[in-house]
Amino acid sequence: MLALLAALYLVLWQGPDTLLGRTLFVAHLGLFMLWQPFVHAEQRLSVTSLLALAGVVLLAGAFLKGWMIALWIMMLAGIVGGKVVLFGARGTRLFYLLALAFLVVALLLMAAPEALPMAKLPEQILWLGYAGLPLVLVVMALLPQEQESDRTHEVVDFVYSLFVFLLLAVLMLGSLAAMLLLGSGYVEALLQTLLLMGTALLLLGWAWNPSSGFSGIGGLFSRYWMSIGLPIEQWLQLLSNLALQEEDPQVFLEQACARIGQRLPWVTGGEWIAGGNSGRFGLSGEHRWEFSHGGMVLVLYTPHALSPTLLWHFNLLAQFLAQLYADKQRALALKQLSYMQAIHETGARLTHDVKNLLQSLNALCSAGIEPGAESSLEYRSLLRRQLPAITERLAETLAKLNAPQSISSARRVSAAEWWRDLRQRMATLDWIDFKAAASIAGDLPAEVFSGVADNLIRNAAEKHLREPALRVQLELVRNDAGFELIVCDDGSAMAEGIVSRLFVGPVSSDTGYGIGLYHAARYAQAAGYRLELGENRTGRVCFRLALGT
Repeated sequence: MLALLAALYLVLWQGPDTLLGRTLFVAHLGLFMLWQPFVHAEQRLSVTSLLALAGVVLLAGAFLKGWMIALWIMMLAGIVGGKVVLFGARGTRLFYLLALAFLVVALLLMAAPEALPMAKLPEQILWLGYAGLPLVLVVMALLPQEQESDRTHEVVDFVYSLFVFLLLAVLMLGSLAAMLLLGSGYVEALLQTLLLMGTALLLLGWAWNPSSGFSGIGGLFSRYWMSIGLPIEQWLQLLSNLALQEEDPQVFLEQACARIGQRLPWVTGGEWIAGGNSGRFGLSGEHRWEFSHGGMVLVLYTPHALSPTLLWHFNLLAQFLAQLYADKQRALALKQLSYMQAIHETGARLTHDVKNLLQSLNALCSAGIEPGAESSLEYRSLLRRQLPAITERLAETLAKLNAPQSISSARRVSAAEWWRDLRQRMATLDWIDFKAAASIAGDLPAEVFSGVADNLIRNAAEKHLREPALRVQLELVRNDAGFELIVCDDGSAMAEGIVSRLFVGPVSSDTGYGIGLYHAARYAQAAGYRLELGENRTGRVCFRLALGT
């Protein structure tokens, strides 16, 4: 680098029009070939590249002019300026900063007057440049040397290089314009251009990142730079709207892929494979790019090769599309599970209704095997009242199986009649006591109260087999809100593990599935009632069915 700058200084000192100056410039180009950070040292050049390089060197040596030197110095300053930002070590960074300062001073004080005859400098300033530049080289030579890594040595920041080159070009052209339009001298024109450039950069810096509550042009530039001009926001909005409109995952994927070629630049067509299905859209292209995410494969065709940044963008869009497709699949599976759950719950509830009817029939059969039941007027009266009721309940169960209806349309009967039928059906169970007011006025939903009462009595019967001394009391109470059914027994308390899951899910049971009270509670909740465990202690276990609050 030092030899490169020293050769450039000698070229400017001798002048580009002299034979020695042109010879030194050829040597300067040779040193640049040894220092340049673009081509690796171990790489072999082809014969064509060597011939082209030799032609450029010969032309530069034969027709070297002052404006060519100035343009070359601006390009060289851009390369050095693009390397300054890549070094973290203080010594290396200072070395390249001094090299950049050397090139800028050489351009303004030596190359510009050589290229522009009207750009005359005072002798004192001109000799200051001729004497000061060798001192800069001496300082650079005395700096401690630090070994550059291969990665850093071969990298140049293109944006910073372009920025430095454009700044120097604007400085030179602005100075020339000031001399021609304002009639200023070279020094005055240079200072005027520097003042205007400084003001413009200050305003640009403020507009780039203002502190007034908005992002400024820096945010707009960053958004454009990250999106590479792709309509990312429009595509995401379109995909989100399509996801809200279409529920079927297959149709959603087909429509989304069909719009890729219409909305995204550089895409001529593609293919997709997902869920055992496949499809095509658009036209095939010269370049094929495949993206795979979550069981979905998206193939895009483009007429040109994509840069790594564009590949990252398209991969992100494909990942978002795959995520929405997977969400649609999960939503469809959840909908099917909900449908199966509804079928299961309907079947389970109807199964319990049939079991309750069977319990009523068992009670009639138990009464029928008593001695003298055939000739008993009470037994015949019981049959005349219960058989039509059982038949009606069985018909309602079958009707709900064929055409389910809302619980709000459930049959309501007289509370006194329902209470009397319940006592007659449970008359053979002598361990059950019934308690109600002398006169019960009003109606109640028979299916809700019958389902809860039958489930609680059946559970109490199983408990009675384990505890023969068990007594159960059924109480029907009328208050201002409506009727309440209270079922209590004097047996042992329920386990805490069962109480925590009561009415919220199936519980462990040795005689069934443990879902009777769960379905009875949900059925009651649908009708506006609430089934709860009022007390749970040894000698007092009570369930309460009342209007929900």
